[in-house]
Amino acid sequence: MGNSTVSLRSVVDFVTSVGQLQPIIPAGGYSTATALRMASDVMRDLLKERFNWKWNSFVCFPFWTNSWQSDYPTNHTNIGWIEHVVAIDINNTSTPKPRCWPEAVRDLETSYYAGTPPNQVSWFLNYRLEYGAWPGAGKVYTPLLGAPQTPSNPPMAITDANTNYLALSTFGTTGANPPVLPALAPAGQTVNDGTCVWTVCSPFAQGFRISPLPPQSGVVFQINVIAQAKPMLFTQLSQMLDPIPDDFSGAFVDGFMSYCYKMSADPKISGQFIQRWQMWQNGLMETAKQGDREKDNAGFYPDRGVMSPGDVGPVGPANPYGYGNWIGR
Repeated sequence: MGNSTVSLRSVVDFVTSVGQLQPIIPAGGYSTATALRMASDVMRDLLKERFNWKWNSFVCFPFWTNSWQSDYPTNHTNIGWIEHVVAIDINNTSTPKPRCWPEAVRDLETSYYAGTPPNQVSWFLNYRLEYGAWPGAGKVYTPLLGAPQTPSNPPMAITDANTNYLALSTFGTTGANPPVLPALAPAGQTVNDGTCVWTVCSPFAQGFRISPLPPQSGVVFQINVIAQAKPMLFTQLSQMLDPIPDDFSGAFVDGFMSYCYKMSADPKISGQFIQRWQMWQNGLMETAKQGDREKDNAGFYPDRGVMSPGDVGPVGPANPYGYGNWIGR
């Protein structure tokens, strides 16, 4: 069940009751295509990066770090941009578990130096990630969860002979022959490899890259990515305004009306578009300021224990002195 109980049809019905806008989206003919295009444009403007609405935020399915592996394909398709990241020393037996907060960055080169904890995370389309080769017959993949130290596993993201992207989904021992699926195998299809199982990841789905490279002697981190969802495209008038909650639906209606001015054939009406659109944008900025009434998550913490070794990592806002922002170390 989504956030909204308001349909696009009800928005169109309301706008057609406005006298000077009525001819723009008439009840029949090609009105559906026009309304769907305008609604998609409004949703895009509502979910621009400067508006990080809580109701559009979601937690991606977590992934776990493997030694010498920086790229992790998944079948996520809904990531617009990453808000923040939490890395948890998942196998640590202390309570609470130690954790750190890597930076979310727009772009990230493949790292060839090892370090811990992870400093940066970025998302990529899966075809942009790097993949290993099948490790051979009889190779053991040790489960990551429960391991006090990162197991010395082969790559958990490989390509088969038909260039399908495969991610390990069941740990075990590889079989006698490499896994192969027909070319262009659909996302989510699985293939057995001895007691291991591989899952196909779409080239155009989204995966993650972390830096620095997880070392073999390190610990397993669970990477939790919190992201803003992509703007939804409208394909039919019966769609609800998800993920917009009902108490915010008026903002969508105001934006939809501003685009109606843009589509008018009457120059006197279409000439009002810029003013109407800017008024709508100003209203959104005022609404977004609600978040300014809530304090940011901030505080002072010791960056390391007295006997802890130094970290290797890029200097940046989350790592200004060259070592990780690490709690519980």
